[in-house]
Amino acid sequence: MQVILLPRSILYTNQLHPIPRSLLTDGDDQKVHLFIKAGRDGRSKGACPFCHDVFLKLLIKCEIENDFNFDVITINRKNPPKEFKEISKKLPTLVHGDIFLNDIDDIEDYLDSSFTNYKLSRQDSEAFRVQSNVFTRFTYLIKDVTNNPQLLLDELEKINTFLRQRGTKYMCGNEITGLDCSLWPKLQHIRVAADYLLHLSIPVEYSSLWRYLGSAYEHEAFVKSCPSDQEIVLHWIRHETSPKEYLQLTKEEPKYSLDVPIAVYKHFH
Repeated sequence: MQVILLPRSILYTNQLHPIPRSLLTDGDDQKVHLFIKAGRDGRSKGACPFCHDVFLKLLIKCEIENDFNFDVITINRKNPPKEFKEISKKLPTLVHGDIFLNDIDDIEDYLDSSFTNYKLSRQDSEAFRVQSNVFTRFTYLIKDVTNNPQLLLDELEKINTFLRQRGTKYMCGNEITGLDCSLWPKLQHIRVAADYLLHLSIPVEYSSLWRYLGSAYEHEAFVKSCPSDQEIVLHWIRHETSPKEYLQLTKEEPKYSLDVPIAVYKHFH
């Protein structure tokens, strides 16, 4: 595996012709190239839960597929290179040979069809349904669409109850699926941003949910692909934030909340 974070990469393409590459790391058409949001320094991983989702899926595929190689190229979302804008209007974008995709579901389907040793897709309507509203409730709250935190807490409690009753390590069983790769980054944003910006924490009594988050933190692929707390906060921070607070967030040593409450740890160990 080769994971390279670059300040930017220039890429030319269209759907009918081969893709000339000028700033990709090599000319290997078998290598997968993932474009994700850059952090505030223009180089590190930015805090986009959807970019994190695909990055995580690639790392998990890489653990299983011995010949699987990919690069990660960070893109300044506010000022992307002209050449990147010619092939995609959003992040994440995945490029493999003459294929380029920027829809999360399409990317997962393509990875499963092209690299078949480990299938990420799993049909589990109950697991999908129980988590389907949690991120929407979070975004409504943090963007002041609603001021009722109980709506978010209710969705988190649903996931907690589902995990407790099902008794599995992951959402669809005891193997990681694409649903976990999607949900874990969203829960990380909820954990970090809601605590910092709204002073709202995931309740310790949601022990099955915390255990589920802990299973992410134990996985090297999640840790490698996770943005810093500061990047997550900066992703959601409001415009009225003071310049001093904003500057402090950009200057602080990166911090990563990758632990669970002591009470939860003791309960399950």
